[in-house]
Amino acid sequence: MTAKAQFMEEYFKHWQADIEKAGELLENQRYYLESLLVLSCYVGAFASMRFPTLQDGAAYVKAVLEYSGKREFYEQIDLLFLCQWPRSKLREHGTYKSLKNHAEIVTVLRKLYGSEEDIKAGTRYLSSSKLTSYVVAAAIPNFDEKNFLDGLPLFSLAEQLYRYVRCDAVHNAKFPFVSKATTADGNTMYRDNHAITGQVLFETTLGVLGNLRDECL
Repeated sequence: MTAKAQFMEEYFKHWQADIEKAGELLENQRYYLESLLVLSCYVGAFASMRFPTLQDGAAYVKAVLEYSGKREFYEQIDLLFLCQWPRSKLREHGTYKSLKNHAEIVTVLRKLYGSEEDIKAGTRYLSSSKLTSYVVAAAIPNFDEKNFLDGLPLFSLAEQLYRYVRCDAVHNAKFPFVSKATTADGNTMYRDNHAITGQVLFETTLGVLGNLRDECL
């Protein structure tokens, strides 16, 4: 092994140890939120190093899709978020507002999957191909398929990981994908309420690191 390879091996071992320490915190309710924060920041650090010319969000999503080993999972669309978008913090976000026929699209999906409560309890996460096939088949008047295909990834789990875990945790100390409860003896308990759980984030971070390591070495 060359000196350069040895240096890189040690570099990645250091990162591995740090990630595993953060993962251990997931087992401790007292530090559960801190673990999510640290892991999401690690992914951001890797994304910034791998794609230094991209904007933060684009680099983050690209790193998750290309290096986590969970592309199929992260490309899924959160149907509930797609329906609730007009009431979300991103309702005035210019990129999201570029999606045409949102109301008509939601009407089609509600006929198939029911109310938001039905979606929450049943089929919440769908592949983009399946969702697209349903919407296209509905023959919405003046439907712009290219616009729909361009905008749909904004409602993916990868995008949510960035906007609702990475950004909310770092900038607002908020964790919308975690529910907080108090036990009878006064202890705080955290429960994941979304497909992106603490364990999934831990696996994602390890995956990004491992695949970057393999590529570099």
